[in-house]
Amino acid sequence: MSSSHCLNCFATLEPKQKFCSQCGQKTSIHRLSLHEIGHDALHYFTHADKGIFSLLKDLFTKPGQVARDYAAGRRVRYFKPLNFYLIVMGILVFMTSAFYTEDLSGSRPLEQRAAYAKTIQEKAYFTAMAGRVKKVNKFIGKYSNAINMMTVPLFTLIFWLFYLRDRYNYTEHLVANIYFVGFIMLFYALIITPLNYLIKNPRLDMVLIGIFFLFEISYRASAYYAFVHKRGWLYALKALGVSLLCTALWAWGTYSLISWYIRKG
Repeated sequence: MSSSHCLNCFATLEPKQKFCSQCGQKTSIHRLSLHEIGHDALHYFTHADKGIFSLLKDLFTKPGQVARDYAAGRRVRYFKPLNFYLIVMGILVFMTSAFYTEDLSGSRPLEQRAAYAKTIQEKAYFTAMAGRVKKVNKFIGKYSNAINMMTVPLFTLIFWLFYLRDRYNYTEHLVANIYFVGFIMLFYALIITPLNYLIKNPRLDMVLIGIFFLFEISYRASAYYAFVHKRGWLYALKALGVSLLCTALWAWGTYSLISWYIRKG
Protein backbone atom coordinates (compact mmCIF):
# COMPACT_ATOMS: atom_id res chain seq x y z
CA MET A 1 0.00 0.00 0.00
CA SER A 2 1.59 3.28 -1.10
CA SER A 3 0.36 6.87 -1.17
CA SER A 4 1.46 10.34 -2.22
CA HIS A 5 1.25 11.32 1.45
CA CYS A 6 2.68 9.69 4.57
CA LEU A 7 -0.05 7.73 6.34
CA ASN A 8 1.45 8.68 9.71
CA CYS A 9 2.14 12.44 9.51
CA PHE A 10 0.56 13.26 6.10
CA ALA A 11 3.76 14.80 4.73
CA THR A 12 4.08 14.89 0.93
CA LEU A 13 6.10 11.99 -0.50
CA GLU A 14 8.23 11.74 -3.62
CA PRO A 15 7.43 8.86 -6.05
CA LYS A 16 10.58 6.82 -5.27
CA GLN A 17 10.85 7.79 -1.62
CA LYS A 18 11.11 4.73 0.70
CA PHE A 19 10.86 6.53 4.03
CA CYS A 20 9.08 9.68 5.13
CA SER A 21 11.55 12.54 5.61
CA GLN A 22 9.46 13.96 8.46
CA CYS A 23 8.69 10.97 10.72
CA GLY A 24 10.78 8.13 9.24
CA GLN A 25 7.88 5.73 8.58
CA LYS A 26 8.03 3.46 5.53
CA THR A 27 6.17 4.79 2.51
CA SER A 28 5.09 1.27 1.55
CA ILE A 29 2.70 0.03 4.22
CA HIS A 30 0.93 -3.32 3.96
CA ARG A 31 -2.32 -4.29 5.60
CA LEU A 32 -1.72 -5.91 8.99
CA SER A 33 -1.35 -9.69 8.85
CA LEU A 34 0.45 -12.40 10.80
CA HIS A 35 3.06 -12.52 8.04
CA GLU A 36 3.64 -8.78 8.31
CA ILE A 37 3.99 -8.91 12.11
CA GLY A 38 6.32 -11.91 11.90
CA HIS A 39 8.46 -10.18 9.28
CA ASP A 40 8.74 -7.02 11.39
CA ALA A 41 9.64 -9.05 14.49
CA LEU A 42 12.33 -10.98 12.62
CA HIS A 43 13.71 -7.75 11.15
CA TYR A 44 13.68 -6.13 14.60
CA PHE A 45 15.85 -8.85 16.11
CA THR A 46 18.14 -9.72 13.21
CA HIS A 47 18.74 -6.49 11.29
CA ALA A 48 22.37 -6.72 10.20
CA ASP A 49 23.39 -3.26 11.40
CA LYS A 50 21.55 -2.94 14.70
CA GLY A 51 19.92 -6.27 15.55
CA ILE A 52 20.15 -7.86 18.96
CA PHE A 53 22.46 -10.62 17.71
CA SER A 54 24.86 -8.05 16.32
CA LEU A 55 24.76 -6.30 19.69
CA LEU A 56 25.45 -9.56 21.54
CA LYS A 57 28.51 -10.15 19.39
CA ASP A 58 29.73 -6.63 20.13
CA LEU A 59 29.03 -6.94 23.87
CA PHE A 60 31.03 -10.15 23.90
CA THR A 61 34.01 -8.80 21.95
CA LYS A 62 34.04 -5.03 22.63
CA PRO A 63 31.51 -4.00 25.32
CA GLY A 64 33.39 -0.87 26.31
CA GLN A 65 33.36 0.43 22.75
CA VAL A 66 29.60 -0.17 22.50
CA ALA A 67 28.96 2.01 25.55
CA ARG A 68 31.53 4.58 24.41
CA ASP A 69 30.00 4.84 20.94
CA TYR A 70 26.49 5.18 22.34
CA ALA A 71 27.56 7.95 24.72
CA ALA A 72 29.33 9.72 21.84
CA GLY A 73 26.15 9.76 19.76
CA ARG A 74 26.94 6.87 17.39
CA ARG A 75 23.68 5.08 18.19
CA VAL A 76 22.06 4.00 14.93
CA ARG A 77 24.26 0.92 14.66
CA TYR A 78 23.28 -0.45 18.09
CA PHE A 79 20.19 -2.13 19.49
CA LYS A 80 18.64 0.26 22.03
CA PRO A 81 19.91 -0.38 25.59
CA LEU A 82 16.57 -0.36 27.40
CA ASN A 83 14.97 -2.66 24.80
CA PHE A 84 17.91 -5.03 25.16
CA TYR A 85 17.69 -4.98 28.94
CA LEU A 86 13.95 -5.66 29.00
CA ILE A 87 14.38 -8.59 26.61
CA VAL A 88 17.14 -10.03 28.81
CA MET A 89 14.96 -9.67 31.90
CA GLY A 90 12.17 -11.48 30.05
CA ILE A 91 14.56 -14.31 29.18
CA LEU A 92 15.73 -14.42 32.80
CA VAL A 93 12.15 -14.64 34.08
CA PHE A 94 11.40 -17.47 31.66
CA MET A 95 14.57 -19.41 32.47
CA THR A 96 14.26 -19.07 36.25
CA SER A 97 10.60 -20.12 36.06
CA ALA A 98 11.27 -23.04 33.70
CA PHE A 99 14.20 -24.37 35.74
CA TYR A 100 12.90 -23.45 39.20
CA THR A 101 13.18 -26.10 41.89
CA GLU A 102 12.45 -25.50 45.55
CA ASP A 103 15.70 -25.29 47.50
CA LEU A 104 15.32 -27.12 50.82
CA SER A 105 19.00 -27.29 51.73
CA GLY A 106 18.76 -24.22 53.94
CA SER A 107 15.52 -25.11 55.71
CA ARG A 108 16.15 -28.80 56.44
CA PRO A 109 18.79 -28.28 59.17
CA LEU A 110 16.43 -25.84 60.90
CA GLU A 111 13.54 -28.30 60.64
CA GLN A 112 15.76 -30.98 62.18
CA ARG A 113 16.69 -28.67 65.04
CA ALA A 114 12.99 -27.94 65.56
CA ALA A 115 12.22 -31.66 65.65
CA TYR A 116 14.78 -32.22 68.43
CA ALA A 117 14.01 -29.03 70.34
CA LYS A 118 13.69 -29.42 74.10
CA THR A 119 11.15 -26.66 74.66
CA ILE A 120 8.04 -25.43 72.86
CA GLN A 121 9.60 -21.98 72.43
CA GLU A 122 12.74 -23.42 70.85
CA LYS A 123 10.67 -25.59 68.51
CA ALA A 124 8.53 -22.61 67.45
CA TYR A 125 11.65 -20.47 66.89
CA PHE A 126 13.39 -22.93 64.54
CA THR A 127 10.13 -23.81 62.76
CA ALA A 128 9.51 -20.14 62.04
CA MET A 129 13.10 -19.70 60.80
CA ALA A 130 12.73 -22.68 58.47
CA GLY A 131 9.54 -21.18 57.08
CA ARG A 132 11.24 -17.85 56.43
CA VAL A 133 14.16 -19.58 54.68
CA LYS A 134 11.68 -21.24 52.31
CA LYS A 135 10.01 -17.90 51.64
CA VAL A 136 13.35 -16.25 50.87
CA ASN A 137 14.40 -19.03 48.50
CA LYS A 138 11.05 -18.91 46.72
CA PHE A 139 11.18 -15.13 46.41
CA ILE A 140 14.72 -15.15 45.02
CA GLY A 141 13.87 -17.96 42.63
CA LYS A 142 10.81 -16.21 41.21
CA TYR A 143 11.72 -12.53 41.44
CA SER A 144 15.44 -12.53 40.73
CA ASN A 145 14.77 -10.30 37.70
CA ALA A 146 13.37 -7.52 39.89
CA ILE A 147 16.25 -7.93 42.33
CA ASN A 148 18.84 -7.78 39.54
CA MET A 149 17.22 -4.69 38.00
CA MET A 150 17.97 -2.87 41.25
CA THR A 151 21.69 -3.37 40.71
CA VAL A 152 21.80 -1.07 37.67
CA PRO A 153 21.19 2.30 39.40
CA LEU A 154 23.30 1.22 42.38
CA PHE A 155 26.30 0.13 40.30
CA THR A 156 25.90 3.23 38.15
CA LEU A 157 26.10 5.46 41.21
CA ILE A 158 29.24 3.70 42.46
CA PHE A 159 31.05 3.92 39.11
CA TRP A 160 29.94 7.51 38.58
CA LEU A 161 31.33 8.53 41.99
CA PHE A 162 34.66 6.82 41.32
CA TYR A 163 34.90 8.35 37.84
CA LEU A 164 33.63 11.86 38.63
CA ARG A 165 36.64 13.48 36.97
CA ASP A 166 36.04 11.69 33.69
CA ARG A 167 33.89 13.04 30.88
CA TYR A 168 30.82 10.86 31.42
CA ASN A 169 27.74 11.96 33.38
CA TYR A 170 25.46 9.72 35.44
CA THR A 171 23.10 8.95 32.55
CA GLU A 172 25.97 7.88 30.30
CA HIS A 173 27.24 5.60 33.04
CA LEU A 174 23.66 4.31 33.40
CA VAL A 175 23.49 3.33 29.72
CA ALA A 176 26.87 1.59 29.99
CA ASN A 177 25.67 -0.40 33.01
CA ILE A 178 22.40 -1.32 31.30
CA TYR A 179 24.42 -2.92 28.51
CA PHE A 180 26.97 -4.56 30.83
CA VAL A 181 24.53 -5.85 33.46
CA GLY A 182 22.20 -7.02 30.71
CA PHE A 183 24.93 -9.15 29.13
CA ILE A 184 26.01 -10.50 32.53
CA MET A 185 22.45 -11.52 33.38
CA LEU A 186 22.03 -13.13 29.97
CA PHE A 187 25.08 -15.26 30.78
CA TYR A 188 23.45 -16.19 34.09
CA ALA A 189 20.11 -17.02 32.45
CA LEU A 190 21.46 -19.13 29.59
CA ILE A 191 24.47 -20.80 31.24
CA ILE A 192 24.29 -20.79 35.04
CA THR A 193 20.53 -21.36 35.48
CA PRO A 194 20.26 -24.59 33.41
CA LEU A 195 23.55 -25.94 34.80
CA ASN A 196 22.36 -25.26 38.34
CA TYR A 197 19.15 -27.17 37.59
CA LEU A 198 20.95 -30.15 36.02
CA ILE A 199 23.68 -30.54 38.64
CA LYS A 200 21.54 -30.42 41.81
CA ASN A 201 24.56 -30.64 44.07
CA PRO A 202 24.98 -28.03 46.85
CA ARG A 203 28.79 -28.10 46.64
CA LEU A 204 28.83 -27.73 42.86
CA ASP A 205 26.20 -25.00 43.18
CA MET A 206 28.76 -22.97 45.10
CA VAL A 207 31.29 -23.58 42.33
CA LEU A 208 28.79 -22.28 39.78
CA ILE A 209 28.12 -19.20 41.90
CA GLY A 210 31.87 -18.63 42.12
CA ILE A 211 32.22 -18.94 38.34
CA PHE A 212 29.40 -16.46 37.84
CA PHE A 213 30.90 -13.92 40.26
CA LEU A 214 34.31 -14.30 38.60
CA PHE A 215 32.75 -13.72 35.18
CA GLU A 216 30.72 -10.76 36.46
CA ILE A 217 33.67 -9.00 38.08
CA SER A 218 36.14 -9.60 35.24
CA TYR A 219 33.66 -8.76 32.45
CA ARG A 220 32.50 -5.53 34.08
CA ALA A 221 36.08 -4.51 34.86
CA SER A 222 37.33 -5.08 31.30
CA ALA A 223 34.23 -3.39 29.85
CA TYR A 224 34.66 -0.32 32.05
CA TYR A 225 38.38 -0.14 31.35
CA ALA A 226 37.56 0.09 27.64
CA PHE A 227 34.62 2.43 28.24
CA VAL A 228 36.70 5.00 30.14
CA HIS A 229 39.37 4.55 27.47
CA LYS A 230 42.41 5.39 29.59
CA ARG A 231 45.38 3.08 29.23
CA GLY A 232 47.70 1.84 31.95
CA TRP A 233 47.75 -0.76 34.68
CA LEU A 234 46.55 1.76 37.29
CA TYR A 235 43.35 2.37 35.34
CA ALA A 236 42.94 -1.37 34.84
CA LEU A 237 43.32 -1.96 38.59
CA LYS A 238 40.86 0.84 39.30
CA ALA A 239 38.23 -0.73 37.02
CA LEU A 240 38.82 -4.12 38.63
CA GLY A 241 38.65 -2.66 42.14
CA VAL A 242 35.40 -0.77 41.54
CA SER A 243 33.86 -3.83 39.87
CA LEU A 244 34.86 -5.97 42.85
CA LEU A 245 33.47 -3.35 45.24
CA CYS A 246 30.10 -3.38 43.44
CA THR A 247 29.80 -7.15 43.71
CA ALA A 248 31.01 -7.18 47.33
CA LEU A 249 28.59 -4.45 48.43
CA TRP A 250 25.67 -6.12 46.68
CA ALA A 251 26.52 -9.54 48.12
CA TRP A 252 27.01 -8.12 51.62
CA GLY A 253 23.82 -6.06 51.45
CA THR A 254 21.59 -8.88 50.23
CA TYR A 255 23.15 -11.37 52.65
CA SER A 256 22.65 -8.98 55.58
CA LEU A 257 19.01 -8.32 54.71
CA ILE A 258 18.25 -12.00 54.20
CA SER A 259 20.00 -12.98 57.45
CA TRP A 260 18.14 -10.28 59.37
CA TYR A 261 14.79 -11.41 57.96
CA ILE A 262 15.44 -15.09 58.70
CA ARG A 263 16.50 -14.40 62.28
CA LYS A 264 14.09 -11.60 63.19
CA GLY A 265 11.22 -12.04 60.74
